[in-house]
Amino acid sequence: MNKLNSIYLQIWLTFISINAFTQNKSTDADILKPFIAESEIIIDGKLNETIWQKTISINELFDENGKYENTEVLFTYDSDNLYVASRCHINDTSKLNKEHLDKDNGLMLTNDWVAFCVDTYDDGINAYAFLVDAAGNELDGALNPPTRDLSFSFSSKWTSAVEVNQDAYTVEMKIPLENLPIRWNKDSVTMAIQFIRNDKQNNQMVQWPPTKNIGKYKTIVLHGINQTHPQNLSGVNISDRLTYKKSKIDVNTLLGRCQGGDASVMDYLIFKKRDISGAEHPRMLHYNMQTERVKRIFENTSYFKKLNTNINFETMLERSQTTAFIVLRNDTVIFEDYFNGFNKDSIFTSFSVAKSFVSTLVGLAISDGYIKSEDDKITEYLPELMKKDTLFSRITIKDLLSMSSGLAYSHDGFPSDDEFTYVAPDLRKTTLDHVRISEQPGKHWLYNNYNPLLLGMILERTTGKSVAKYAERKLWKKMGGSNASWSLDEHGFEKMESGINCNAYDYARFGLLLLNKGKYKGIQVIPESWVQKATQPQEKPKGYYDYLLENNTYYHYLWWGKFREGQENANDFFGMGNKGEYVYICPQKKLIIIRLGFEYGFTPGSMSWPDMFYEFATQF
Repeated sequence: MNKLNSIYLQIWLTFISINAFTQNKSTDADILKPFIAESEIIIDGKLNETIWQKTISINELFDENGKYENTEVLFTYDSDNLYVASRCHINDTSKLNKEHLDKDNGLMLTNDWVAFCVDTYDDGINAYAFLVDAAGNELDGALNPPTRDLSFSFSSKWTSAVEVNQDAYTVEMKIPLENLPIRWNKDSVTMAIQFIRNDKQNNQMVQWPPTKNIGKYKTIVLHGINQTHPQNLSGVNISDRLTYKKSKIDVNTLLGRCQGGDASVMDYLIFKKRDISGAEHPRMLHYNMQTERVKRIFENTSYFKKLNTNINFETMLERSQTTAFIVLRNDTVIFEDYFNGFNKDSIFTSFSVAKSFVSTLVGLAISDGYIKSEDDKITEYLPELMKKDTLFSRITIKDLLSMSSGLAYSHDGFPSDDEFTYVAPDLRKTTLDHVRISEQPGKHWLYNNYNPLLLGMILERTTGKSVAKYAERKLWKKMGGSNASWSLDEHGFEKMESGINCNAYDYARFGLLLLNKGKYKGIQVIPESWVQKATQPQEKPKGYYDYLLENNTYYHYLWWGKFREGQENANDFFGMGNKGEYVYICPQKKLIIIRLGFEYGFTPGSMSWPDMFYEFATQF
């Protein structure tokens, strides 16, 4: 994740501890019916139009300590736009940060700012946030339930203006509705809104509506709204985001590669890549569609019910920024759908699901004799690490696979280890330069992207091939994969912690290979012993990853897992990556679930979907 966006998330979540969304039916007294603007509103920050004197005005915002009266918020609309204005009183306007930044630069969050949040579809699944700071800088994104965490794939064309006077600054926003999803009820439209202000000088984050459950927005009803024309129900235009990112990025330097913002599902179109040739005849899947049964079971899960949404499962998938969703029983597809401009032929880049492929490649390299054992010390293959610190000689390949290497990893600062391991133009050199010892190996679990990069270097040196070409020969063709690729840095090294680019069926084919204990067409592609060792839990010391165990979750050899009673050594396991990508396997029910997306859609993103998948498999 880009560090500036990380700053945003940290600020957002530090000051707003957002609880689960509850969609209650509003009474007429609870519903706001703002005045409609009948003449043009000039966006200049002056608030001179008469509509601002008669429309809805909110002058009491709240934090956990009570009422706050230094901010006034105004709201109106016309047939095509939402208009928001705010008057923010300041102790000392001379201390406001007046630096102008590019749109969506998270540094604006260090200033005084206001946010308008709106769920235009009124379903509690996806809302949009529009932020303006006292210097006139803008940032927007999508908010996901239940904690209303912010994601950055969404961006829209909107305008704002700020004027600063002696004791306050005023903000006006104009937000076109044309590309946002809306539901009509005869002649009216229902939405839900929230206002937030970060009062920097008083170190307060305040909001309206006043509710302990901050994600519970205020219902408004609008009349006379023109038909909108969104590309999809998530409101996201991936092509526009790609164009924007390409206009900002410079692939030749670390800072230049960070300029495009957060990681994106379109990054494979920006980074270099190495082809992975598929099988002459890719593995065919069978079909016995059970669409209604699958939908009914998912809608009956406690996780779905807790959303208290008024939409069905498929609409929820589209609204939650899903791009592909496939359910298989053995090698038979029983549910399949694509959303938000993607289809079965689309390329879906992997983020950390690639790590589960890396685990498999290490197992194959051991089987082939290139690596003697996962108990080998990494300095046997990367001796230059001894020059940095002789303590590297204590780390084994198993420690890298288990995310318990004792290597340091920090999300703080810019650039942080996140930037170094995702966008560095020379990942080999950057890894060797920045990797460092934090504690003895095997003591604690720490998710660390240096681990797969070091494994990639070991695979290169031992096999004598690029990682992609070794994967092509030993895994991809043998599992019946189709043509794919692996994203590279500028020096031709696979990204390792991410970057496998393929169609959705290839993720299913990989899942099938693991479900069948490494065997396809009677051939043992992956040693069965490695599948067992890599995907099932091992005994760990107390304090190793207790917080995972509290959520019925474990981690081993770059695979996640969830404990399931029943057959021995047949727990659910899954590959998981950024943006909510999952290859989820339930051996006891012979189920595989593939969910791909351009954002998680729910928070906490890492475990929301697996909890739903686990419950689905239980009920299936």
